[in-house]
Amino acid sequence: MFDLIFKTLSDLKEPAIIWRLFVPFIASIVLVSLLGYGLFGVFLTSDFFTHNPVVLEVTTWTEEAENTIGAVPFIGSILLWIVGALFAVIAGVLGLLLGSYLILLFAMIITGFMTDSLVKAVHDKHYPNVDYVGHGSTTGMLWKMLKYGLLLLLLFILTIPMMFIPLVNIVWFWMLGFMFFRYSLVLDVGQVILPEAMFKQVNGFGEWPPTLTLGSFFLLSTMPLVGLFIPVLSVIALAHYYFDHLSTMPKQMDNEQV
Repeated sequence: MFDLIFKTLSDLKEPAIIWRLFVPFIASIVLVSLLGYGLFGVFLTSDFFTHNPVVLEVTTWTEEAENTIGAVPFIGSILLWIVGALFAVIAGVLGLLLGSYLILLFAMIITGFMTDSLVKAVHDKHYPNVDYVGHGSTTGMLWKMLKYGLLLLLLFILTIPMMFIPLVNIVWFWMLGFMFFRYSLVLDVGQVILPEAMFKQVNGFGEWPPTLTLGSFFLLSTMPLVGLFIPVLSVIALAHYYFDHLSTMPKQMDNEQV
């Protein structure tokens, strides 16, 4: 993981890469400024959310819990204050995650148009003797991403009660975002570099170097503005990993012939 991160960061001095790093930054700033965070506010105040049976049931339970805690002699009001502060912190963290996801999504979309050129820049600099062909089509890739995104959305809806469990909600919401982030980038870069059979061998979560590297980058995306650079860094990291893997194939083939 650390070797992959070091390779990625060392490429930032290359002119062919550094200017591409700031394209998502500039474009996303404009898009986020236009759309703002209002989309999430509309969702949270929509009938789908406010009139959702699960939400209403949890709201009723919360009110009953507040009345019960408040009735505790001497320390009831203190407990209510602590619980209220805890929920305020959790709500703030979830809001931060929502905002960072919006920024990251815009950056991912914009970076998607530069994946081929980023991969080529890494290839020409470090792996000029490694041939790559790739597989699949853009339409097929987008369809797979859409299906995976809808699956995660369904999973989120089914696990809405978990959103009311302190700390668990933060971890689970982060995991859902990371799963989509990783799937999309692995699919995007993998289709550019690897043949389909080889891609299926190295695209799982069990490939720890890229998974941990992307997880580290994704964690950094919660910091203000940092998320705008994360997709480009992730594409570079995956390009290094896949080209390293691809470069071993001739040796493997020679060994099999012997």
